[in-house]
Amino acid sequence: MTVNDFRRTMATGEGEKFWKLYGLSSPDELVLEDIAFARGVMVTEGPLDEMEARLIRQGERGLIRVKAGLPETGRKRFAIAHELGHWQLHRDVSQLFACTAEDMVAAYKANPVEAEANYFAAGLLMPTSIFLENVRNREFSFRTLKDLAGLFDTSLTATAIRYVETSNDYVAIIASSGSCVRWWRGSIHFEEQFWVSPRSRLGRNTVADAVATAGGPTRVVGPKEVDLEAWSERRSELGWDTFIEESMYLAGYDQVLTLLRLP
Repeated sequence: MTVNDFRRTMATGEGEKFWKLYGLSSPDELVLEDIAFARGVMVTEGPLDEMEARLIRQGERGLIRVKAGLPETGRKRFAIAHELGHWQLHRDVSQLFACTAEDMVAAYKANPVEAEANYFAAGLLMPTSIFLENVRNREFSFRTLKDLAGLFDTSLTATAIRYVETSNDYVAIIASSGSCVRWWRGSIHFEEQFWVSPRSRLGRNTVADAVATAGGPTRVVGPKEVDLEAWSERRSELGWDTFIEESMYLAGYDQVLTLLRLP
């Protein structure tokens, strides 16, 4: 079972509806704790084992607990928005959700309930119209993503995923750890032409492998032109044979984040 296009659009739209409902016009007006309170949900921070956040529902009241000490504000905000997604979308699924860091990046091919909560969170934090307005004519790069993350107060990872999911270009984001691909997400056009295998070893000629081998420099390495076959199992039918790659180590996630685009 996967999240089809209708469910994806519905979940994202439910998050975006809050902007109109509460009269929001800019990202700095979005206070998630206030939104949650208005929906009958209290947000607290505290210790959680192996989880980023937890939602408990009792009738029309709920409690979201976010793990104390998350290393960045954007990560905390996405966790709250994700649990609000469960609150709004999944009343009949469960009265208790305990979500890990992996759930926060669940793709549409993964757990459909967690994926829907992520689409809701993306719509709430980065509404499509405002996001695309700020993306227009900007190259897919860490510089662009850092600017967007600052504007929307979101994590770099969540911002990169949102960029990829709304892009009409050939772009992808890949997360790796221990020199192996953990997960990846490609734009619609990218996935039509290319494929990166989860759990595969990083190619020796990739920037990501160099970053991992060097012990994780926090600076951006690249952009660098790399052979297409170093990343994709498929050869493009349109004649491309290289990607432009940027990679950097994210200490808060203990992983290397990679951006791919066509030359």
